[in-house]
Amino acid sequence: MNNRHIRPESYPLVIQVIQNHLMIYSPDFNYRVVETWRPEDIGQTEMLVLKVRKELSNRIHLSLTRGSPPPACSPHSSLRLVEDQDWISTRDVARLLQVSDETVRRLADSDGIPCRLTPGGHRRFSRKAVSEHLSRSGELPRSLEGEA
Repeated sequence: MNNRHIRPESYPLVIQVIQNHLMIYSPDFNYRVVETWRPEDIGQTEMLVLKVRKELSNRIHLSLTRGSPPPACSPHSSLRLVEDQDWISTRDVARLLQVSDETVRRLADSDGIPCRLTPGGHRRFSRKAVSEHLSRSGELPRSLEGEA
């Protein structure tokens, strides 16, 4: 494909809702936009996608102007929605376990509680993993419903 015909729509975007924030992330450009999520605003996601696509277009144009190729497109589909309803923050886990945030980080680093990292480097824990940790630690599992 000729570099002059690369379109921003060719690059995948990851769309996530994390604790009342909408994030749209371009892994190829390592670019993201985060806004407070308003579920009642149907057009918010579309507007944010358009904003990110415009920025990608500007970056492609800048690369070509400088004579360097833009990044290669990832083999992912164009848009991906990552559901985050079952993931909670370090602070929420600390509150549930009644320990400090630092203790939760150490538990995650030692594989005591599996977690994943957001593109911004924050840990997110599945409610199921936290509940399993509570069961293994000998404490009665607390309900994790509505704790986020």
